[in-house]
Amino acid sequence: MKNTYQVNDIDVDTRDLNAHKKLFDLNEQDLTPGEMKIILDSSPVGITLVKNRVLGWTNDAFHTMLGYEPDTLKGKKVRILYADQKEYERVGVDLYSHLDRFGSSLLETRLLRKDGTMLTCMLRASRLDIKDPSKGIIVVITDISELKLLQIQLQQAQKMEAIGVLAGGISHDFNNILMGIQGHLSLMQIDLSAVEKVAAHSKHIGRLVKTAAELTSRLLGFARGGKYRISVLNVNELVAMALDIFKSTRKDITLHKVFEKAIYLVDADQSQLEQVFLNLLINASQAMSGPGEIFVTTQNLFIGEDHPYPFEVHPGRYIKVTVKDTGIGMDMDIQKKIFDPFFSTKGVGHKKGRGLGLSTVFGIVKNHKGFILVESEKGRGASFQVCLPASDINDIKAIKEEVRTFDQVQKGSETILLVDDEEEIVNVGRNFLEKLGYKPLIARNGLEAVEIFRTYKDQISLVVLDLIMPRMDGKQAFLEIKEIKADAKILISTGYAVDDKIEGFLNQGCHGFIQKPFSINDFARALRKILDKVI
Repeated sequence: MKNTYQVNDIDVDTRDLNAHKKLFDLNEQDLTPGEMKIILDSSPVGITLVKNRVLGWTNDAFHTMLGYEPDTLKGKKVRILYADQKEYERVGVDLYSHLDRFGSSLLETRLLRKDGTMLTCMLRASRLDIKDPSKGIIVVITDISELKLLQIQLQQAQKMEAIGVLAGGISHDFNNILMGIQGHLSLMQIDLSAVEKVAAHSKHIGRLVKTAAELTSRLLGFARGGKYRISVLNVNELVAMALDIFKSTRKDITLHKVFEKAIYLVDADQSQLEQVFLNLLINASQAMSGPGEIFVTTQNLFIGEDHPYPFEVHPGRYIKVTVKDTGIGMDMDIQKKIFDPFFSTKGVGHKKGRGLGLSTVFGIVKNHKGFILVESEKGRGASFQVCLPASDINDIKAIKEEVRTFDQVQKGSETILLVDDEEEIVNVGRNFLEKLGYKPLIARNGLEAVEIFRTYKDQISLVVLDLIMPRMDGKQAFLEIKEIKADAKILISTGYAVDDKIEGFLNQGCHGFIQKPFSINDFARALRKILDKVI
């Protein structure tokens, strides 16, 4: 028996499709056509017959799920069930390509209800007669809206579990950063007249602050909700980040890494892939109660038409990330369950986890059009291989900002309203603005900001606005300032990463975003970018 187990929906759901097809062979059990119709009408899933992309007979559940009256869809074109032409064409191409190759098809889509709302569903289709395609297909739809919501909740729960495991390592990294900053400050204060040494220490402190900011940025992305933000990424860098965060959690585990130098790029969500690699590392560590080893490799992969995988894979270039451990391993029965939500080999209530990590890994990889292979034997460790399709882009152009001295930084003379409730931020911000030649006005909450803007709206050229504040938060202050002056220029400044709320501001008339911490050079650049822009 092969000891490689592939988790893939299509294999399982194809069997479901065949089961649905057998409903039309019930006459072999001496059922009358009327009895067969009763069985199909009483099915809890939506069922319809489609011929030449026109709806034929449709059961009551199908009408109910989409909000139509019984017997009102027959003769209608399938196109009316889709919100836009693009999704209609995608489903059509994918569905019929599978039907032509396998006689059955499975895919996830969103259908348009009569009232304009969307139904997230799993669409299963199978030919009524494989030898004669002209007879049409049977289509079964299953409402998976609650399942999708549960998936999001599971991912968030798993993130909290992973963050809990990583907390010790994160605090370790931050303490090291703080120690470096404190050390350089102490050395600077010994002799402040030594200009060259002070400059060198300042440079080191700047680097440490940047390192801390990058760590918090990754954690903010890791903890955010399920929305994907796709960009072109180098997987070697993501795996290296995951290893850096993980290494402090288990000092008794030796890490080995071998990266392909010219690794293909991928189109992916950075925080989601970081979560995949962190979860695999955590899973590997939990398979070893004592000292052990983890081997991490990355490599390029080309999958041809004649690939050996027992499931459908689109041919082309892929990258493969392998995480292999020397832990307890798994038998075949366990391998078949490891990606199920809440499945765990650790027992109920075990402190090491609730069995959410691998289910989340599977969901993220699948959503990125990749797949996972698992190889393991009892007592001989386990190997997880994540394969992701490569990007069509072959090179990331490094965009490096020109390093400028303060004398070269673009300055101004406009009046700027700085809104922040943190005294330290206010002091630094005021000094930044004054050094750059601006006239600062200060507000320490949203209510105060609105009143100052109302009084000086004709003099204020730009508002630098924090979001989380007492009395009136940044969102309400933003709306009221816009009410006073619709074309007011506003720069959002916050320690949070860009999320749906900030994107909402950017779409509603906000002119920019700068994430704390930022340097005076970054601040100067952000200010001039907005102030010099003609609206």
